[in-house]
Amino acid sequence: MFRSDEKSRDQDKPVVDTIHELAKDCLTAGDGMNFENKIVLSIAIRLAADKFMVEQIADPVLTNAITDSQTTRLLDKYEELFGSKRETSLARKILRRVVLMTPENIHLNSFMYEPIIDMSDGHLRKLYQEVKLLK
Repeated sequence: MFRSDEKSRDQDKPVVDTIHELAKDCLTAGDGMNFENKIVLSIAIRLAADKFMVEQIADPVLTNAITDSQTTRLLDKYEELFGSKRETSLARKILRRVVLMTPENIHLNSFMYEPIIDMSDGHLRKLYQEVKLLK
């Protein structure tokens, strides 16, 4: 289960690093109604996927110009550049699952349908580990 601890209070550490540390902790949490873990994992998955695609696209002018729907737009560009390459087919499948399984906007105070509530912790853990392995 997600817990607030010293990692989350380190004011000198970039937020992204803290999110990935907390996501790593979520990987060993028990299954159940761990909404906090699902939120942390969803955010960490998106951040890791975006970082991977930005590095692969290697066009800062293009990537810095994205102002909305970041992961989807990055995936579109990634597929445009690498879609016909067989060696990137696994990465494309993983990145498509990122877009499908993790919401772009997480409504913390909403009772509306939220895909991450309906999926098991295990699905998000597996996806996070797969995204982190992309090279």
